[in-house]
Amino acid sequence: MTVRTRSWRREAGRRRVLAALLLASAAGWAFAGSRDFWRFETSRDFLAGESEGVSIGPEGQVRLAPALRSLHESEQPFVWSVASDGSAGTIAGGGAQGTLIRIRQGASEVLADTGEVGIHAVAVGADGAIYFATAPGGSVQRILPGGEREVFHQPEARYIWAIAPEPGGSLLVATGMPGSVIRVQPSGSAETIFTTSEENVTALHRAPDGTIHLGTEPSGIVFRIDGESGSMALYDSPLAEIRALALNAAGEVFAAAVAASPGGAAAGAGAVPAPPEAPPVSAGVVATTSFRVLRAAGPAPAAATSPNGQMGALYRIAPSGAARTIWESTRDRPLSLAMLRDERLLLGTGDRGRVYRITRDGEVTLLFRVDSEQVTAAVSEGGVILLGASNPGRVLELAASPRTEGTYLSRVLDAGGAASFGRISWEVRTPPGSAVSVETRTGNSAEPDDTWSDWVSAAADAAIASPAARFLQWRATLRSDGSSSPELASLEAAYLPVNLAPRVTGITLHPPGLAFEELLNSSAPRLQGMERRPEVTDAARRGQTGSALPAGSGRQVYLHGVRTATFRAQDPNGDRLRYRISVRRQGDVPWQPLRSGLSETIVAWDTSTMPDGRYELRVEAEDSPDNPPGETLTGNRTSRPFTVDNTPPVVSDLTVTADGGIRFRASDAGSPIRRASVSVDGGPARVVRPVDGIADSPSEDYDARLDDFPAGTGSVVVKVEDDMGNSGAAEARVGN
Repeated sequence: MTVRTRSWRREAGRRRVLAALLLASAAGWAFAGSRDFWRFETSRDFLAGESEGVSIGPEGQVRLAPALRSLHESEQPFVWSVASDGSAGTIAGGGAQGTLIRIRQGASEVLADTGEVGIHAVAVGADGAIYFATAPGGSVQRILPGGEREVFHQPEARYIWAIAPEPGGSLLVATGMPGSVIRVQPSGSAETIFTTSEENVTALHRAPDGTIHLGTEPSGIVFRIDGESGSMALYDSPLAEIRALALNAAGEVFAAAVAASPGGAAAGAGAVPAPPEAPPVSAGVVATTSFRVLRAAGPAPAAATSPNGQMGALYRIAPSGAARTIWESTRDRPLSLAMLRDERLLLGTGDRGRVYRITRDGEVTLLFRVDSEQVTAAVSEGGVILLGASNPGRVLELAASPRTEGTYLSRVLDAGGAASFGRISWEVRTPPGSAVSVETRTGNSAEPDDTWSDWVSAAADAAIASPAARFLQWRATLRSDGSSSPELASLEAAYLPVNLAPRVTGITLHPPGLAFEELLNSSAPRLQGMERRPEVTDAARRGQTGSALPAGSGRQVYLHGVRTATFRAQDPNGDRLRYRISVRRQGDVPWQPLRSGLSETIVAWDTSTMPDGRYELRVEAEDSPDNPPGETLTGNRTSRPFTVDNTPPVVSDLTVTADGGIRFRASDAGSPIRRASVSVDGGPARVVRPVDGIADSPSEDYDARLDDFPAGTGSVVVKVEDDMGNSGAAEARVGN
């Protein structure tokens, strides 16, 4: 009954959504004139989706992934280390119980149940002895071919991160706190061959010629140790921890590095969710901070990244120390690394369980994804590729043949609003015995849920059958009889968003008289936003020249009576816009058309024919260039009020006395008086202030006295200006 109820609710929800879509369509949804496409053709396009049983090549090719064979499903959540035992078996060390197992012919046996938090390193010696390192106790144990188990080495260090057998039976041991490399002889005697101020030596590799490379934490340094030069720092990476190392035949070092952990602590920090903390082994010894306590379900902690957003990177380092980044990611953290027979690299990552194949030149293939969150171990020995995975713990073997079926699921595609969907097409290569099919589904929630439509088969070069909605997702299924893989090279889907009205987001009114010239023709400069230049000859130019400039930029000029406005507008569909400008006097209801059909976001006009008063400007934006008649939409905005005043101020009651006293009144009907000046006998103008000290009113009284007033008959000219740039004058003569 419960199952039926849930099914009924799910179907009812879907029906409500589909009904709403059909009703909206019947009501006459207007769709934007400009259709658009979602295109998938590059590796980056496809990597944004999810793959299951398919690989994504460096050029974006989607193919069936190599088959994976499950060797062991662990009861432990983590498999930290794997190794081939040299006799068709696999050794795996895990956590949280610190159990060592051997897997052979589909069966597994427990070799050691240490009770430790984990086993971070395993190795098999030439004589068949099995070595493994426990944490957090920091001991190396050995299981002899006869089955006897013993503590092989107990260093004075808290952690052991890696071990590597050497010819002759000795073992290299990389430790943490302190960071060092120890050589342990078959007899158990030990010699420290490398120490560092770094807290942890986290990665270790021994080349056939005896050269040792190692990586550290927290500074992420790669060191080299050889018989000629001793130890030296080869590369100081920008990331915090060198997680794994590999070498090719040319001596190039490949280093997988991860960003610092949120706690900024020991090696592996934050790279892998880890088991519950174990009780302290002894006083002063704590569980490694690469372990995080597993908590009840809840929001995941933020992933650690470097300052530039990287979670990890893979570097190729020449013997000289010259380094190049050949892979980096802000979403995948590199956790394991193996060199394949053809010298391509296998990189295991978390927390999406992705495995990449990378060439030395940085060609990246997403090879496959495992059904665990992290790929924590990778080994390539004798043509056998083994993987250790965590959350849940698994041991896997990579097969040479491809899978027979796999799927690719695109990211959710957002049309930005309700949309109708058009043609979908794809490019495929299908050898005999293979096929590719595509399905689509749609919905109006950002995450697919029960209200989304069902998956519907899509036909190539045909309309998408899923109903109109805001979001679309597509899924490709690749199938093969096992002889060869099909290939999906690209996919394209068309959509037409519902038309949304444009918005005028701002209007700027520039000071009276200010205009902007475009010097496209030096003999007749054009004013931006103006149909024809006013018959004004006293233009005072300010600023510098410019052509093809944004609205409201260019050479500034002053033209009395001209008013300029610039505005901003946007269209949610990205449609081109045309503008209609209107003006009205405050108190008058009708808008008077000023300009129409504008494509630039500036308008300038001559106010000399307009009566003085307070006005408003309206800008209407219309998406007509990209929509058919009858389906266009508009948006508008009204400016703040502004003043039109072309009447000059008046000077009245002007009197001048022989001792230099000057009295007058300046008045203006439309705007405040801004400035008054006095000139005697044609001399320089001298500014005078009103009686109240500030020129800020439409009417101002002046009572001033000029020093050094000339004796004898003279002419006194008073000039006043208002805020709109209008000026008026009056003259008085003074006798003896």
